[in-house]
Amino acid sequence: MRNRADNPYRTGDAAGRSYADSRIDRHPALRIWGLFGIFLVAVLTIASRMAYVQYSLSDRFAAELDRTVERLEPIPSHNGRIIAADGEVLAEDREIYGLKVHYRWLEEPVDPAWLKGQALARLDRQARRDAQRVAREQQRVVEMRAELWSRLASLLRLDLKDLVARRREIQQRVEHIYQGVEQRRSEKWDDSLKQAAPDASPKTTWEAGWRAVVAALTTPPVREAVEPLVIREQLDYHLLVSDVSLETRVEIESHLELYPGTRIGVTTRRVYPQGDVAPHLVGYRTPIDEGLVKGRRQQFPQGDPLDYQAGDRVGKMGLERYYERHLRGLRGMRKLVLDRRGEVLRSEVVREPRFGQDLVLSLSLPLQRSAEELLDDVLKNEHADETNGKPLPSPAGGVLVAIDARTGAVLAAASAPRFDLRLLVERDPTVWKQILADPRKPLFHRATEMALPPGSIFKVLSAVAFLESGRLDPGREFQCQGYLDDPDHYRCLIYRNFGVSHGAINLVDALARSCNVYFFAAARRIGGGPIFDWAARFGFGQPTGIDLPGERSGTLPAGLSSRASRDSSRNQALQLSIGQGKLTVTPLQIARLMAAVANGGNLVVPRLVDSAGPTLIDETESGDAVAGPFDARPIPELSSRTLEWVRLGLAHVVSDRQGTGYKTVRLNEVAIAGKTGTAEQGGQKPDHAWFAGYVPADKPKIAFVVVLESAGSGGHAAGPVARRFVQAMLAHGLLEHRPVPGPSAN
Repeated sequence: MRNRADNPYRTGDAAGRSYADSRIDRHPALRIWGLFGIFLVAVLTIASRMAYVQYSLSDRFAAELDRTVERLEPIPSHNGRIIAADGEVLAEDREIYGLKVHYRWLEEPVDPAWLKGQALARLDRQARRDAQRVAREQQRVVEMRAELWSRLASLLRLDLKDLVARRREIQQRVEHIYQGVEQRRSEKWDDSLKQAAPDASPKTTWEAGWRAVVAALTTPPVREAVEPLVIREQLDYHLLVSDVSLETRVEIESHLELYPGTRIGVTTRRVYPQGDVAPHLVGYRTPIDEGLVKGRRQQFPQGDPLDYQAGDRVGKMGLERYYERHLRGLRGMRKLVLDRRGEVLRSEVVREPRFGQDLVLSLSLPLQRSAEELLDDVLKNEHADETNGKPLPSPAGGVLVAIDARTGAVLAAASAPRFDLRLLVERDPTVWKQILADPRKPLFHRATEMALPPGSIFKVLSAVAFLESGRLDPGREFQCQGYLDDPDHYRCLIYRNFGVSHGAINLVDALARSCNVYFFAAARRIGGGPIFDWAARFGFGQPTGIDLPGERSGTLPAGLSSRASRDSSRNQALQLSIGQGKLTVTPLQIARLMAAVANGGNLVVPRLVDSAGPTLIDETESGDAVAGPFDARPIPELSSRTLEWVRLGLAHVVSDRQGTGYKTVRLNEVAIAGKTGTAEQGGQKPDHAWFAGYVPADKPKIAFVVVLESAGSGGHAAGPVARRFVQAMLAHGLLEHRPVPGPSAN
């Protein structure tokens, strides 16, 4: 029956079945074991992967938890000090210690994720799996926070409520930043969802399926939830107390375990211990803006040599500005290593800070104080003429300058009114508004920036021009009738006031009694050219070169040179000979004139910084080289005979009974030589009062000048101040007492 044919339409278990199927049916256990084998393979795969992650990748995950971030932090430097000749400090940087606290340690309520991270960081790997131990450690961190604030309140001697208020202020500021960042991130998130949405609805089911497949293959997965936002301010330290004592710094840094989450930040503050003493000379520093920083970055693309950053203070006026490059220190750089929570693990100094160099001045601080007190008294109190008892006009401002007649070293340079440098350190808007609104302009440095007519002081220069021209005999008498040609023009002051004249006088008498007519006649004889030329040789019409910014050059009238015709410059020459007209000078230029007459004809360059000090200057703010020793150059073609006649006339101004300075300037302790000056300013305004000279008259050492704005006569207003100024020089040991012989009988 082997050859029997099978019916294909036959039904039954044997029809159409394979050998394997029939075998599985006979052994159902094989099917179960097959399924079990598949499940076992899957379980072993997962278990092996878990073991691999646990033992082979644990270090990698741990390294991620211990991931650190490096950050560069500046180390403040010190700018150089400004020191007076007697060693007193006028300006210096002082370290300010600020207490900083990590945001998470001051945040209230405490951040749960940070709290758990703090607890886990304090436990080993095995203990981290114990939920109870983790909870206990979290509670311990909370207690540490409470102890920290109690300990800080006691250390800082502050009320705990005050610390809470400061913490709340910091937290509100950080939360405001957080909300702004979160809002911007939400807007970006919404924009990304809109971009991910399809442009149009599909028309058919097949099209929808195709788009789904394409999107799945080409579009990156979009997270359905936004990760928790953490901003840098939440991982940073914030200034809690801006100025803490050195003892507080030592306590915290010596016991960091008692003050977790705290740091001491060190900054510097420019201070001016002498306050309102010599503020125009010292100057001050103000914060620079981002615009200046960007400009210097463009100027120095490889790196700013002075490392300016926004908020740094830069010299604004005075020595602080002129010697900015010399005074400025270079900040250092510290590399901080922080953990993922923003706490400092270690620090390393990458660049040591470089301190600025000191400035040692020639300034005599005691004399400077006395000069400023003299000006304060003149400006604040009413004064009467010592000769007639009549009240004197109250000056709008004043200047007292004293320089070494041989070297040009500035011993004092007082300008009034003045201001207190300590009020400008914090840049109080109210204080600034008051200073700027003051009509007397206290920020205006009158010693170097005020240019005004010198009046009869300039007759000293005119006398030099007359004598050097060879057309005037100093011993020959001239008959002064009180006016030159017309009783209403070109007159002497005594003729205008009393209707009398000086009579027969020579050059010495003309200087001593300040005879205008004598100088009018001499100027008409020689013309204005020689006066102009000699004025230029003595440095008028150009800055003196003092190491201060913003010095004015004054005005030396044009059209009076030797090439100009005598007729065209006659009127100007007459006015110039007595220091009027378009001529303007600075007090410092007049002090230099007196120094040149006193020292034998050497034109000095006034200097505040003593080149003999321990720090020699290399560059100024502008990059120009500064001369090492004090500079004094001989005035070309100036004869000693000319200077002898001029010095004799200046001595008679004070020693002669008819001299304009005899009653108000003369002292018995030391001989004074000088010249009074009364400069008209017109418009029914009081005259400017001048006195300039040198002491001692026989052996000159110090040249000085006194200027009182709108104070009246030079002899009556400026003379008494000059006498008290010389008395201050004697009191401070800058001059020796040299008894003066009896007055001249002339």
